[in-house]
Amino acid sequence: MLPCPSVSAADIVDALIYSHVKRLNPKMLTEIFPKQRCKVLEKNYANIDSGLLKTILKNYRIQKKFTQALKVKQDGEEDSWKTDMMHERFCNLKDAKKSVHLALYHHFRSKMDFNVLKELFDENTRKNFEKLMEKIDVPSLQRMLASYRIGKLRNLNSTYLMIFKCRLCKKELRGLQVTFKQHIGQHEDIPSYCFIQGCNMYFKTYNSLRGHLNRKHDLRDADLNSTQYLQLQTALEDYYSKAATFMDRYFPPESFVRFNDRQMSSTHKMEDTNCLKCGVRILTPLARRSHVAEHLGLPRPKCVVGGCDASFAGVHNMTAHLKNHHKIKMKDLAEEELYALKKLKIQMNKLMKEEVPKYFPIKVVKNEESD
Repeated sequence: MLPCPSVSAADIVDALIYSHVKRLNPKMLTEIFPKQRCKVLEKNYANIDSGLLKTILKNYRIQKKFTQALKVKQDGEEDSWKTDMMHERFCNLKDAKKSVHLALYHHFRSKMDFNVLKELFDENTRKNFEKLMEKIDVPSLQRMLASYRIGKLRNLNSTYLMIFKCRLCKKELRGLQVTFKQHIGQHEDIPSYCFIQGCNMYFKTYNSLRGHLNRKHDLRDADLNSTQYLQLQTALEDYYSKAATFMDRYFPPESFVRFNDRQMSSTHKMEDTNCLKCGVRILTPLARRSHVAEHLGLPRPKCVVGGCDASFAGVHNMTAHLKNHHKIKMKDLAEEELYALKKLKIQMNKLMKEEVPKYFPIKVVKNEESD
């Protein structure tokens, strides 16, 4: 159990270390903390689970393994070190116990507390950890703690957007990761170039490129030919993949501020869940759209990959099919395949926008009449 959010991260980190060392070797506590500090930690944080530090590190390692792995460059030690900015190598250490000790070593090493390091680790271990830290970017305990707290809070506030503060400009942003990646373009050189012949404009963000195509060239997704649509999707993939590498620089877990005080709104959530035509109750928006397609007698969408006869209840199922069956992503589709998928999505979205309200209308909330 963690203390309340008002307690400083530094105090909690001290409490975690105190509890961890107390379990392993209580005699070493006074070598790490002054006696008065030990008394305060014992009094205020006695209820902290002694295994919580290990749990937090384990949680961080698991979370990071789900993030997009950065490509390791082979052009020098300096570049090789930079590729670990997302702590991939630390999270891939096979020995969990070793990762805990390395995190502790890094914590006191960053504080230049060499006396504590001598008390906690023998000379060979210290030398080994120093060599590891030349190749491994070890996350701070404060970062792993922040990541752990966000995970716990998100479970309790799943319908609210998170607010983070940019570490550079201090601007607070609320939204999903795409919002933060768009902002990163304001600080990093990740240009999105216009691909229309004769236009030499470029923009700091992918969204700005989309707006330019709309305003300057009067082109929306539905108006793009197959070559242009492929170029647009390539620009999207390039921008967001590059922006993702800077997430830890501008929006690390420590930059979390709070949850927004308003729930995420969605028209889909306001749809009646009972079909007006047949009375069947359908809970999810995607399933409701597949249900409407059945009522309309629409043919099942077919896979756009040449030679594949698979069909689906809805276009939304195709992404998973591409990944699981063909082992590819949308960006790997051939130009004509990607264009076919685009046309299919646009046609289906337009049709569903017209037809879904006829089967699952928006629920009207009646205000109570005042006396």
